Amino acid sequence: MTRKIGQHNVLKTIKRTIYWFLLILFAIPFLFVGIITALYTRFTFKETNKPRLVWGSVPIINNSYWSKAMRACGFESTTYTTSYFSVINKREDWDRILEEEYKFFPSPIKPFLAFLRSLIRYDIFFISFDGFFIGSTPLYWVQIPFFRIAKKRIVVIPYGSDAYVYHRIRSTSAIHGLLMSYPQAAREQQRVARNVDYWCRYGDVMMPSMMGPDGFGRWDVLVPSSLHIDLNQWQPSSRLSQADGKSETVKVAHAPNHRGVKGTEFLISAIDQLKNEGLLVELILLERVQNSEVRRILKCEADILVEQLIFTGHGLNAVEGMASGLPVISNLEDDTYILPMRRWSFFNECPIVSASPETLAAVLRKLITRPELRHKLGRAGREYVEKYHGLDSAQYLFGEVIEYLYGRRKSLINLYHPLLGDHPKRKPKVHHPLVNNKIVD
Repeated sequence: MTRKIGQHNVLKTIKRTIYWFLLILFAIPFLFVGIITALYTRFTFKETNKPRLVWGSVPIINNSYWSKAMRACGFESTTYTTSYFSVINKREDWDRILEEEYKFFPSPIKPFLAFLRSLIRYDIFFISFDGFFIGSTPLYWVQIPFFRIAKKRIVVIPYGSDAYVYHRIRSTSAIHGLLMSYPQAAREQQRVARNVDYWCRYGDVMMPSMMGPDGFGRWDVLVPSSLHIDLNQWQPSSRLSQADGKSETVKVAHAPNHRGVKGTEFLISAIDQLKNEGLLVELILLERVQNSEVRRILKCEADILVEQLIFTGHGLNAVEGMASGLPVISNLEDDTYILPMRRWSFFNECPIVSASPETLAAVLRKLITRPELRHKLGRAGREYVEKYHGLDSAQYLFGEVIEYLYGRRKSLINLYHPLLGDHPKRKPKVHHPLVNNKIVD
């Protein structure tokens, strides 16, 4: 046994030595070509009011929506990702996919080629904390020098696992939820922290939204969520179900990507408790389901959407639920995250109903037995999404970001300030029956 372990360690050392030798061998020509490419781009760059935008390189569906919004208002806007998640998305959601390009080159070389070519082709890079294609390689550190030489601008928007450094998260419940669903990431905190610190220092605009308090120390735009959707694809239900859990069944939808971080087990328990009380309620679990099917169920079958119960805030599914005219439940209990969004942004207008694992059954009971309350919240939710999460709102947000990047706007910090900002005044204030996202009567 000892001999086998020793042989394994020797082989591992040899492989590591070969890897670093090949990396150094490749790094020298890459750095040389990269400097030439960046200098060429710098001296041929011409500033315009319509810079070329690229969104990537992680295939997060938000990138597709943002790019579509900016393309609709005249920008050359492209998604460029490593691959895409075929289980939930379709190929037509994306523009360029690295897997399909540079077919005659070895896979490890492709990200470097994509990075260099993108230096020439695009002006503003909208990325996550994973960086742009080469962020996970030992040469991650060359991204900013090359971007700076080439006069490129960088906007960093986290999606979750790219930026959560577990020991920096304020909520211990959130840490536990992450450990349930993503335990391996706890062993990679040093790498993730390195990326977060790197981009927080060098990124031109930082938009962490609700993740802001969890170790970033910087945000240039204070916004509860920078998520946006095509409202033409998400139509509100016209059913106006009168089901009250007594004469007719109320259907509760839930779409967890990973159950631990969403608190799915607490929802299942709450539904069972309400059934035991005699209420007619059904849980619709939407897992590994295409977006088109989620859209159909939210419009045609569901009465309530429960999004997440562990993390504070909401994600894309809550926006989709509100766009579908449904009352949405999510955890908005922790004022460390929520209060700044009420005070300096537009979250007071948000009609999401707050619930924790401990209060979920009581909150659901009120919504199940009161169809008129569901309808009021559903209408307010649609109005809220139309005001803050449609493609026109994405155009406003990123249009102002571009103005800032090119020195035509001094600051973005009060962009959504309820008193000082322009956006909250563009449309009438959204009214709903909640007080601090709680049902009070």
